[in-house]
Order: sequence, then C-alpha cells, then structure tokens
Amino acid sequence: MTAGRRAAATLAAGAALLALAWCVGPRSAPPLYDGGPIIAEHYRYLHPPPGFTNTKPSTVDVTLGLEGGQSPAIAETTDEQPAQAQLLAAQGAFTVPPGATGVRVIIAPVERPRVAPTDGGIAGNVYRFAVTAVPGATPLPLRAGQQVTVVLRGPAGVANPTIEVWDGARWNRADTTPLGSSSPDSYAANLTMLGDMALVTPAVAPAANSGGGGAGLIVAAVVVAVVLVSAATVLVLRRR
Repeated sequence: MTAGRRAAATLAAGAALLALAWCVGPRSAPPLYDGGPIIAEHYRYLHPPPGFTNTKPSTVDVTLGLEGGQSPAIAETTDEQPAQAQLLAAQGAFTVPPGATGVRVIIAPVERPRVAPTDGGIAGNVYRFAVTAVPGATPLPLRAGQQVTVVLRGPAGVANPTIEVWDGARWNRADTTPLGSSSPDSYAANLTMLGDMALVTPAVAPAANSGGGGAGLIVAAVVVAVVLVSAATVLVLRRR
C-alpha cells in the first residue's frame, strides 16, 4: 500500500469512527476531540490465508430489553477498528412474541457453507446475524414493511463486492452500497431477512487501465474526499 493510500485510509477511519461515536453515543457525551486518528487495523480472518496471522475476529452477543413492548432500536458492531460487521434496526422492526422480555443480538463469524457463490468468490469472513426472543431462542422475523441495515467490511482493496445472503440452499445477492471514503472497504445493504452473509467479489474482474493515469486520479480524489469529510465532521461538532 502506498503512502497516499495509507494516509487516506487513516483519515477515513478516523472520520467514520468520530461520526459513528457522535451518532450512537448518548447525547450527554462530549464530542471526541482528543486522541488523534485511529489507524485502520488489518482484517481479522476466522481462518487466515497461508502465511498470514491475525487476532481472532470479535463477536457480538448482547441481550436488550424491549422498548414500549416492542423490539428495541439496535446499533451493534464488532470490536475491530473499523468494525467488520454491523447491524442497525429501528425500534419495532421485529415481531415480538407474547411473553418476551427482550431480544438477543448475535453477530459472529462462522464456517463457510459448502456451496460457494456462483457469481464470484467470498472475500473475508462469513458472518451470522441473528435476533432471537428472550426468554427462548426463537428467531424473530421482521415486521411487514420493515428492513434492517447490515454493514460488512472486507479485506483492504477488495474490488466491487456485493453483500450476499445464504438461505440454506443458495446465495442471494443484495443491493449493496459502498460507504466510500468515510469508511473504506465497508459496504451496506438494507435487508428483509437475517442469516449468514458475506462480501462476494465478481467472478471476472474489470480490465485494468493500461494508461496508468487513472489510478493516480482516483487516489487523489479519495484523499480530497476524505479531507472534506473530516473537515465537515469537525465543523458540525464545533457548531453543536
């Protein structure tokens, strides 16, 4: 990775984490001005590639109480910097059975299914997303018209991946949005079901530009975008 790309990744990670902490944290919490930028760590694999070692990827396993008799708002992320898996849901997104007192949220890397995607290869880990009733372990379906947002971060430099969901028989592609310079290598999708999910790269990579000038322009554009995002974040925080 070039020095320009390292700088861009560092600035982007700092801006993304600053914005996430400000949005998710309690209103009474002060904005995070000190401590400097947080450097994005290497991807944590459940099964590292040959010759690669890493820290074990983190998991989420929390129990949340109901809010007004409904499923609570969910904003859970794994502990990597930036997070490798995130689940966001609005209050009341899930159908809660009678007698339930809360919900259990699980985000965990799991073994890959034996059936590989037909349209590409899996990049990084397969993550299991589950929301179940408490007490008990009944998976909760989403209410009609409701969606959840899943965010997955892949290994650095993965080209044009999409989030796909394993339904027990085949992989299903979701409409995926890259988060851009504010969170490099991270991608989001709005879904109407949970399950095992992964980033899948296209089977055929786009042809490389033989001119060589396009890559430099892209890096320069990313650096400029990151600087603008960071500046805008600081201005908003100062005004608040």
